[in-house]
Amino acid sequence: MIRKTRGIVLHTTKYGESSLVVHCYTEQMGRQTFMVKGVRKSRKQNRSNLFQPLFILDFEIYHKDSREIQLVKEVTRALPLNSLPFDITKSTQAIFIAEVLYRVLKEEESNPILNNFLVSTIQYLDTMEEASADFHIIFMFQLSKHLGFYPQNNSGEEQIFFNLASGQFKTHFGDPEIHLNAEDSRLWSRYMRTDIQSVKEEGFNGIQRKITLDNLARFYKLHVSGMGEIRSLEILHTFFIK
Repeated sequence: MIRKTRGIVLHTTKYGESSLVVHCYTEQMGRQTFMVKGVRKSRKQNRSNLFQPLFILDFEIYHKDSREIQLVKEVTRALPLNSLPFDITKSTQAIFIAEVLYRVLKEEESNPILNNFLVSTIQYLDTMEEASADFHIIFMFQLSKHLGFYPQNNSGEEQIFFNLASGQFKTHFGDPEIHLNAEDSRLWSRYMRTDIQSVKEEGFNGIQRKITLDNLARFYKLHVSGMGEIRSLEILHTFFIK
């Protein structure tokens, strides 16, 4: 059966001499894996640049429920991305965001609310006049809402230690594997109170970004089974610690 779906590119792997295995998050079928044959044939015919991280594509596929990897009949670019592939800050963030999504999105079913959030986020990143060094951090906080473990910002005079496991601020510091110290907890709370439109006013520096992003990675690993290590995390740290 031939089906059509729109998908966000999360990860690609070369297969054979000219093909690609493409992992996508699709509008109609959730997480899917596609085989795209012949896209790396020659320099003149090479279409592999279509499959960059977070590109939004329209797929026409030969679909079989019994098949783990669906064969692509045709693929075209669905929405233009004008700055994301060429702006080094945005493209670095796109690589990281795509890897996070590749590691946390598992469901093979439609989720229109999540899909709309991802598409609008990608378009917003692309259309920003000035790239934001905090964009990927704000994104991870917002994504956790859709994944069902958004942290509670209940910090106060007594609740000063954030517990990564419970997702709440606590009065006492316990196991350092799951508790943030007071300073890192205040930083966590500051990030939770802001959004991409106002984050620049907070004036976060590179060290603060690294601390918060490392803690977010720990937070996600506690709440997403089998997530593994985010390989692009160190690249991101190198780029954004200034």
